[in-house]
Amino acid sequence: MVQAPARTEQDATAALLADRYGRRTAGGGRRLRARILIAALAVAGIAVLAWIAVDMFAPSVESRDVGFHVVDSESVRVTFDVTKPAERSAVCTLEALSTGYGQVGLLQVEIGPQVADTVRITAEVATSEEATTGLVRACTFTD
Repeated sequence: MVQAPARTEQDATAALLADRYGRRTAGGGRRLRARILIAALAVAGIAVLAWIAVDMFAPSVESRDVGFHVVDSESVRVTFDVTKPAERSAVCTLEALSTGYGQVGLLQVEIGPQVADTVRITAEVATSEEATTGLVRACTFTD
């Protein structure tokens, strides 16, 4: 019969500590995965915050409709304000609509560098039938 080897002093100490403080669980891998997940979420959160901050402080171009005047059945005159950094260029898309809100005219107006940040522009949009309104659809930077 084979007899088990006697416990060494180290085994005895380990057994004494385990009795006193409890056995070590196999959760070490779980803790490591949790730490990695938390770190990844923190990095992703910081990246999203950085993206939002950059987007928030980036220069923008904004437009505001001032008015319109239906000239005749073939055109409408649109007046609008554009606010952008004075040194930048932009393009604004003007739209003429019919009584059923169908698009009857479209015009892109280029606005180059100006002296002031806000400029008032009036442009005439050619229409395929009589328009009942004229407005700015959108403005974007070209440079």
